[in-house]
Amino acid sequence: MRTALLPAERKSAGTVSPPPAEVAELHRTVTVLNEKLREAEAARDTALAVADARGTFVAATSHELRTPLNAIIGFSEVLKTEMFGPLANDRYKEYAGIIHDSGNRLLGLINDLLDMAKLDAGKLEMHFGSVEVLKVIVDCVRGVEPLAKQSNVGISVAVFDRVDRLKADDQRLHQMVLNLLSNAVKFTPEGGEVCVSVFRRGRSIAIAVSDNGIGIKDDDIAKVLEPFAQVGGGGQRHAGTGLGLPLTKELAERHGGSLSIESAIGVGTTMTLVLPEEPSEPRDVAA
Repeated sequence: MRTALLPAERKSAGTVSPPPAEVAELHRTVTVLNEKLREAEAARDTALAVADARGTFVAATSHELRTPLNAIIGFSEVLKTEMFGPLANDRYKEYAGIIHDSGNRLLGLINDLLDMAKLDAGKLEMHFGSVEVLKVIVDCVRGVEPLAKQSNVGISVAVFDRVDRLKADDQRLHQMVLNLLSNAVKFTPEGGEVCVSVFRRGRSIAIAVSDNGIGIKDDDIAKVLEPFAQVGGGGQRHAGTGLGLPLTKELAERHGGSLSIESAIGVGTTMTLVLPEEPSEPRDVAA
């Protein structure tokens, strides 16, 4: 038979209550933590709103800019090639070429901005299929040939381990390789060499683009993978948007792969794109 405890007995048998001062301190601590939590949630909501607004703005302005820009590029191409007859003065042809090249560079920047905005928003569509690796590389080498000829930079391609195909987004693979090649040619001095090597690395395919250019400082390697960063050897800055390498890195990760950089000042740089031969699932790199 159980006997009810008297008040005094309950006090001695139960847990002793903390002093009022400690209770008050606990309440203050909880209040502070709740306030910090509310501030963190507000900051998160603000950051998400800013990111969404930035993505919307970039996407909207990019589409609005591309339409007239395509017209500028198209008509300057007509003038540059003298499609409807010779121009009265050679300078007109020269200026048309400058307009055409500048328009293409601006269009490249707009496309990169749009892709970065889509990646940030997790809305960049990927279409995976069997891609012939060598064809992609040859296409990209042809794309940088005019730039390479200007600086008398040679480009060679070597394929090892009987690499033939991999599963990837064809358009994005072209974009990644072209970015690496353009970067290598741009930072290689006149008479230099750029080499593209394809080989197996475990169960993945590696595409390495090497040059004997100016190189990158160890402390700057991480910076060149950040959007809009433009860091060259010896602190030099070179023309460009600073989006090519960060975009390539993001696209590689979206493929389930990676981009790595090895470099030495005055010796050169090797940028290696490693992609799984058979990615199981496209990875979402959006925050």
